[in-house]
This record gives sequence, structure tokens and C-alpha cells, in this order.
Amino acid sequence: MTPAHVLKPGMLYRGDNVKILKQMPAESVDLVYLDPPFFSNRNYEVIWGDEAEVRSFLDRWSGGIEVYIDWMRDRILELHRVLAPTGSLYLHCDWHASHYLKTMIDEVFGYRNFQNEIVWYYRGGGVSKFRWGRRHDVLLYYTKSHKKGEWTFNVDPVRMEYSPESQERLKYKARSFRGDKVYEGYRPNPLGKHPDDVWSIQPLMPSNRKRLGYPTQKPEDLLKNVILASSNPGDLILDPFCGCGTTLSVAQQTQRDWVGIDISPRAIDVCEDRLKALGIRPEITGMPTTVEDLSSSEMGWHEFQNWVCHQLHATVSVKKSDDYGVDGRMILTHDPIQVKQHQVGRPDVDAFQTAMERAGSDRGVMVGLGFSKQAREEVARARRRKNIEIIFCEAESLLKSEQRQHIVQQLQPGDEQLGIDEILAAMVPKQQIPVEDLIASELRRQRAGAS
Repeated sequence: MTPAHVLKPGMLYRGDNVKILKQMPAESVDLVYLDPPFFSNRNYEVIWGDEAEVRSFLDRWSGGIEVYIDWMRDRILELHRVLAPTGSLYLHCDWHASHYLKTMIDEVFGYRNFQNEIVWYYRGGGVSKFRWGRRHDVLLYYTKSHKKGEWTFNVDPVRMEYSPESQERLKYKARSFRGDKVYEGYRPNPLGKHPDDVWSIQPLMPSNRKRLGYPTQKPEDLLKNVILASSNPGDLILDPFCGCGTTLSVAQQTQRDWVGIDISPRAIDVCEDRLKALGIRPEITGMPTTVEDLSSSEMGWHEFQNWVCHQLHATVSVKKSDDYGVDGRMILTHDPIQVKQHQVGRPDVDAFQTAMERAGSDRGVMVGLGFSKQAREEVARARRRKNIEIIFCEAESLLKSEQRQHIVQQLQPGDEQLGIDEILAAMVPKQQIPVEDLIASELRRQRAGAS
């Protein structure tokens, strides 16, 4: 963790954002954008399935809206502290909790520091015949100061196109009206009109090549409006729920510095790969770096499984039952993968052979913290008698970049020719991870630890 008196740009922090924020220096950030788990998203917010993410889920949902708002207040207090006097904060939310959140943020920032409720309007299918179609999210826009002119707001980069009606009218009538006053000789701004607080921006369609499979991924145009208007080149942008890295990507493309935080190791991995595609190698802290990290109770079995599959450029099985013992599959070869957070023994190899036969595969990969002599003998026996090939891979080797690349190229030749978008899209779950199963697993783990 960077010392509290220094905040280094280009950092990705893996961990609980409130704990990390407490270590950051006061008034060090120029702009905060946060897209926290919506109060409505109980069915969608556990995206990666990491144990840390599930524990965070339980913290938020152990009660009703009051617990959620208290959970958010702890973070808003720290974000207010780290925000510079000229800085701004945009909180992305939907109609379920926007009014509760605004009341809470008014208490922290001050009522006079609220500047706009920005409506992000988008089209889409699926409407109820019993009410108006729900077609917008809300961005609550606050500034650290309430004195006009003291916060950053650049209007020209985000000007909007004049409506066809306005363009036609302005051809013939060079005047404008404000109240009882008439302004003669009015000329439209060549860059466009002053932007409104309703933004019509389409979300990413499923077929969009920029879509990473992340359910709440926001379009870059939305973040461009926020970043271009409320920061300058060289300013520091903070996203404490950085997810798949859209804020960081746009900040990088617009010559801003940035810092990202997320509780999920897989989210940090996806952010890293997305930034590498822009030619940036971020500095990362909080990720596993030793065998002890991989085997510790801090990294639960499912988090370990996700981490391994990501390192191997493999898809993750989202099923918790009826998956035939297959934890993931290689992207190109579709070879099954089984992951063990312990030393693999002969019974593990026997079970994986059965899983491979059920899945109709004659080649598979086993990843573990080590492999016993009996396990290696069983692999040789399976190759000789059944023509089944099981490849062993020690988890420790995946911690080192060069070894990891060599292993991936051996397991699926041609992987290095895949584009970053193909790799990222393949590694993010395509269907919803069953939240109930993950929560039940985490509760069992907690009970076992307490006994």
C-alpha cells in the first residue's frame, strides 16, 4: 500500500475500498466517479464470484435499505475527505435508491454542493404493461465547494448538437429570450449548445466488440462526458468500484491520471488487461504474489479457481452442480480444467478422469499447489491404458509472467494471436453466477471457521 502522504497515479488496488481510501491523503483527487452495486442489483452484483465479493455482498444485504445506505455512507465520507477543494463527485445509481443516497450525500457534502441530477436516458426492449417504461439511470453530481467558479467545469468539450428545430429557427431569427429580456444578434456557438442534464447515450449492445461480458459495463461516451467536463489533462481520477475499467480506460485516453479500486481479483485482472491494450502496465497491489497467498484462508476456493482460470486464459464454469467436476475450459482447445487448492493426490486424479470421460474429453489440465508421486503415477497409467492425457500445472508457476505465458502457449497454441477483446470477453462469465449458492457456501465457510 502506498504511504498515506503519497498517492501514486496508475495504481490498481485490490481490496475493500473503504480500507484503502483511509490510507489515501486528504484532498489528493480531482474527480471521483463511482458506480457502486445498485440497491436493485441483488441478482446481478456478484459478477465474478470471488469470496471477497461474496463477503462484501453479505455486508450490504444483511438488512434493508438502511444497511445499504450506511454501507455507502462510510465510503462517501472517505471520498469527501480525499477530494480536492476544486473537485467533483459523480455517483451513478438508479431509481431504487437515488433519493435515499441523495439525502445521505447532502449530509456529507452539504445541500448547497449538489449541482445536478443527471439523467442518462437509453432505449431498450422489455416494458411492463402496468407502468411507464423505465429507461434511465441517475448520476448525482456534487462539488467539494459551493462557491461558483471554484470547481472545474469545462463546457466546450461536452457541448451538444443543436436540435434540428433550433438549427432551422436560428437561420432566420438571430435573437434569444430570457424572461422579459430579448437578446438581439444572438449567434449559436459553433461547438454546439450548452449541455443539458439529460444525456441520451445508448448502452453497449451485446454484439459490440468493446463489450467484455461485464453486466454493468458502461459506455465510454458516458464517462467521457464526466471526465472531460469535470477534470483537466493531468488531473487525478479515482474510481473506487472500477469493475471492468471503463473509467480508467477513458481517463488514460484523455490524458488524465487515474487510480482504481475493486474488491475482486478478477476485476483487477480484467482492468490490467484492458489497460495493457492501451500500452499501459499498471502497478497493482493487493493481489496474490506467493504460494502462501494462494493457499491462505483469505483466498477462498472459488476465488482461487477464478484466479487460476484467468491466468490460463480460460473460461470459468458458472455451475455449482452438474458440472461433472469441470471448473473451467481453455478458450481455444476447450480442454477441461480442474483446480485444487491443495496438493493433488491419486483420488483427485481418479475423479478428474471420470469427469473428463463424462465430458467426452481425452485431454485435460489439473492445477494444484503440488502433486504427489501417486498422482503422477496415475496420470502415466491413464495415458498408457486409456489414452487420456492429464497435464499438471503447479499454481506457483502462474505467479510468474514468463512461466505463465509459456504454459498458456503450450496448453493452447495460437493463444498469443487472440485479440485482447476476445480474451477478456471469453473470461468474463456469460451467465449469471447463482448468488444463492455462493452465499450459502460463504455462510458455511464462516460457520466452519467459528467452530
